[in-house]
Amino acid sequence: FRSIRTTACDALVMARACLTFVVVPIAALVGYLVGTSPTAVAPPRVPAEGSPIGGVPPWPVFRAAVALNDLFRAAAEATTLPKVRVIDLATAYWHSQVIYGLTKNGLFEALRAEPLTCSAAAAVVALNAPFVCRLMAAGASLGLLEGVESGKWSLTPVSELLLEGVEGSQKDFVEMIVAPYNTQSWAALGGGEALREGRSAFEVAHGERFWDYVTARPALEKQFDGAMTSFTTAAAASILSSYAFPPNGTICDVGGSEGGTLRMLLQHYPDAAGIVFDRPTVAARAAATFGAAHLGARARSLGGDFLGEALPSELSRCNVFVLKHILHDWDDASSVKILQNIAAVGKRGAKVAVVEHVLGVSGAGMERAKRMMDLNMLASCPAGAKERTVAEYEALFRLAGITGKAKLHPMRDILSLVEVALP
Repeated sequence: FRSIRTTACDALVMARACLTFVVVPIAALVGYLVGTSPTAVAPPRVPAEGSPIGGVPPWPVFRAAVALNDLFRAAAEATTLPKVRVIDLATAYWHSQVIYGLTKNGLFEALRAEPLTCSAAAAVVALNAPFVCRLMAAGASLGLLEGVESGKWSLTPVSELLLEGVEGSQKDFVEMIVAPYNTQSWAALGGGEALREGRSAFEVAHGERFWDYVTARPALEKQFDGAMTSFTTAAAASILSSYAFPPNGTICDVGGSEGGTLRMLLQHYPDAAGIVFDRPTVAARAAATFGAAHLGARARSLGGDFLGEALPSELSRCNVFVLKHILHDWDDASSVKILQNIAAVGKRGAKVAVVEHVLGVSGAGMERAKRMMDLNMLASCPAGAKERTVAEYEALFRLAGITGKAKLHPMRDILSLVEVALP
């Protein structure tokens, strides 16, 4: 009996030691993540329905998830043979064509109401059934479709985001980013002509600037605006959870597209007003956005050119100028011009809030994605368009005569916010 008791006690001691070995480091990690995480921001009002803030994870959870993602990605790459890695990278565009083909040809829409066999889905969109079946099988291997009973395919949480009109739909983005006019630009970059000449790859491929190209083609302009809007929900949630706007101020979204971001900001700041400033054809659609959201009394849109001689005097009332996904589209000289125009019309102390893929402030996986976006700027935008570091944004501010200290606001997103006050 004494021997049994001694063995049991030894086992208990070992169990406690093992538990301590596991629990203490986890507790230390949790304590570190909690203690070193930025403070979250809460807007004055969170609508009962339609608020995206609930989808933003707590800072410790976000940081842990990013770290685990980077760890698993690194482990997968470390255990992949170099020749297999080369093949994976060289054929990555096959994946793009699968998601593009399924989206562009309406096959996800065909499955919106109910699961279908590939032959039935092909009949809905009037395409060749054997070819469609192979395309759908490839889509399933990428997690875009899921096989269910009787050989039918259903949508997954990923492909549900590729339906028309759903909240956060990325349909326009996929159809825009993989469209031939964009892949031709990337080919001009990779083929070397743009690299030799130091020119925009888009201009090499098409003989004109991206903005002129899409403006002359209303369907493409609308698709581009829809693509930008597709990121609105997640970006707005991150901004609202990380940056405090003046509760009674005026928020001005410069280059704010169809007004989706400003709509969400004003829905969370019930005593604030707002203005979207964008190209005239786009500003008209922003006005419709505000009308549909019953924000017409607090929000308006203005059309114009932020690279012109001056911005409308109505923008002098702005307390915060939001520049989301704007400056990365332009070279340094053009970016300075935009900032100078804002500084000229803005009142002293008003803030400029630049929301971009700021380099050097995230984990390895996000930084890789930012580098790819940087190349996309090289492929699609005027020569010199690029992603930048905090120091590079601060240099732009100073060249524009905005001498205040730039402040980084980290966000639970691949995006970050860089703020500076107008002199």
